[in-house]
Amino acid sequence: MNSRTQIAETVLVVNYRLKREPLECMETSIIDLMTDLLHLPHKEDLDRVTLSKMVQIHFEAEVRQAA
Repeated sequence: MNSRTQIAETVLVVNYRLKREPLECMETSIIDLMTDLLHLPHKEDLDRVTLSKMVQIHFEAEVRQAA
């Protein structure tokens, strides 16, 4: 497990502790966290579609680089 994955897991756990909700299903928990994160650009009036596309581009580049 790389440090980015460890950090993401920690953020996921902390998010659920702060919300006082059980972290039961990893898939549902990740979806909930990503949804929660989209509230910030919405609040700041940023383009969530563009941000999501950039996230995917960065992720794919990092996966290629790690291979």
